[in-house]
Amino acid sequence: MNENIIKIDNLKVYFPIRRGIFLQTFGYIKAIDGINIEINKNQDISVVGESGSGKTTLGKSMVGLIKPTGGKILYNFNGKTFDMSKQLPIDVRQSIQMIFQDPFSSLNPRLKIIDTLKEPLEIRKLFRSKKEMIDYLGELLEKVGLKREHLYRYPHEFSGGQRQRISIVRAISMKPNVIVLDEPTSSLDVSVQSQVLNLLQDIKKEYNLTYVFITHNISVAKYMGQKIIVMYLGKIVEINDADKLIEKPFHPYTQLLLSTVVEIKSEHAEKEVKIGEPPSPVNIPSGCRFRTRCPFAMEICAKKDPPLSDHEGSLVACHLYSNQKKEISVNNS
Repeated sequence: MNENIIKIDNLKVYFPIRRGIFLQTFGYIKAIDGINIEINKNQDISVVGESGSGKTTLGKSMVGLIKPTGGKILYNFNGKTFDMSKQLPIDVRQSIQMIFQDPFSSLNPRLKIIDTLKEPLEIRKLFRSKKEMIDYLGELLEKVGLKREHLYRYPHEFSGGQRQRISIVRAISMKPNVIVLDEPTSSLDVSVQSQVLNLLQDIKKEYNLTYVFITHNISVAKYMGQKIIVMYLGKIVEINDADKLIEKPFHPYTQLLLSTVVEIKSEHAEKEVKIGEPPSPVNIPSGCRFRTRCPFAMEICAKKDPPLSDHEGSLVACHLYSNQKKEISVNNS
């Protein structure tokens, strides 16, 4: 039986919009608007969507960097369940790590690499001596393709790919159970991206980790995830196994994402999906949020937000399929 390690229950993250000299609240940006996810131990999940879909907010909420407006993120650690929005023991907090998108800003430019890496280890008092700790960090650097002497250099002395490798060392040094990766290769040169992705795959297997991989590139999502979650304007629009979702996407937005990737063009879209720009998160369309870009939009799409429901093994939020089910039941009667 698969062990559930993270359960997200009706998560909402709203950011207030404030204006004027008194900073009065005039509304909210609904970055995450009521989503439910269950992640099993050692299961790799990819979260994909355009900028503004809420995927980074989701990742930061999972590691406790952003407090939810509503709902819960429950984390199973050593048989006990913890609410990630609460004050947690340090060993629980450090068992979920995050690798950020920009390796240039995620490392303190004023600190040598050893000072950055040793701080969390010293807090936990995991080693009996400084030499033992330095040997441990040196071994990890070699594991990601760097050298032990790199511990005594500053971040500006490294390339982008090398800095991201140092970020990987920082994450795995705490021996976590879960790592959230927020587009860790998007700021790197194309020639370096595949190297880092392959390294992450090797690290995952060696340390028996659970990955939540956030990306805007659906081909990368397929490579890094066993299951793909597609997000649009704070909502989940489709969830399925990676291979099945790529082979047969149902939601028009998923089809749009696939249509932009040359190597995995989707042949299942009956109409060309409009690319365009997503609506402002300040002024989200009524009903289905994707309807303003959808060639299949119907009258009901403007009135009712489609629920996430099962269709041929995929969880998809689209009236196109819920209407089909209704028509089938009517015809059968």
